[in-house]
Amino acid sequence: MMNITIQAGHLGLFKEALAGDSPRVRFGAEFCLYALPTIDAMETAYHQTVDAGKGFVYVTPRLSPGTMDTVRGHLQRLNELGEATVVSNDLGTIHTLQELPNLKLHLGRQLVYTPSRCPWKEITEHTVSIFTKRKVKQIFYQTALNYQPTIEFYKGLGAVGADVDWIPDLFPAFDFLIKNGLELSVHLHSIPVAITRKCHTARFLGEPDLDSCSRPCYSKAYVMENETLGTRMILSGNAVFKLIKPNKRLTQRLTRRGVSELVYTLGPLTSLSTEAPLEGLIQDLRV
Repeated sequence: MMNITIQAGHLGLFKEALAGDSPRVRFGAEFCLYALPTIDAMETAYHQTVDAGKGFVYVTPRLSPGTMDTVRGHLQRLNELGEATVVSNDLGTIHTLQELPNLKLHLGRQLVYTPSRCPWKEITEHTVSIFTKRKVKQIFYQTALNYQPTIEFYKGLGAVGADVDWIPDLFPAFDFLIKNGLELSVHLHSIPVAITRKCHTARFLGEPDLDSCSRPCYSKAYVMENETLGTRMILSGNAVFKLIKPNKRLTQRLTRRGVSELVYTLGPLTSLSTEAPLEGLIQDLRV
């Protein structure tokens, strides 16, 4: 059965995230290190999750040296509270997890899609033709984990799962990851296209100091359209996204491949992609 897990970035959305029937729920900042929840908020979310009889997943972003100590404190406290899964987008977070036996490592999208090798040899060994273009397309429709040394490296550090995106051309590449023992979580509705450590949204709105940011990303996202190129992207926080529309037919394809979890992130970004009630979306995709 395909589970649809709800991800919430702050406590204001967490009650809705808990209301679903998925066996676990996600909490935390996936992309922005300035949007990290406080340790008290994390602890509150953990206790609410346990009281609801669900598994707790703490989501962490890519970090700067200055925020590593903060996240280390969060993880040490979470380890004291009990068992949980941590979505990591940073090697420093993974290093910290090695000393925390109650926490399981799940790789975040920023690690899965950061190139760990160059496919240049695979590209240049072919002559230029329409068949070459198809082969090159296949080369780039894979993840960093489709390289055996990379997936072995992360598994050696304790990785049990990984986040990936709803990109149908990428689905065949999931087979290798599942065959190598990783549980995959496929994100719905939005694909990160560009990410920056300095928040574009805060700069656009004139936030004077990121350390005391008012978190406009909690309630606002901005449509960016280029009529010449015919592209439509969404600026949300420190990332730019492309919106996609999942459907039940492709959900069935993922189920046959062995994927058992979809991830729906609450917030202004998904509000732009759909106006349908959350429960209706879940029923439309469940197989």
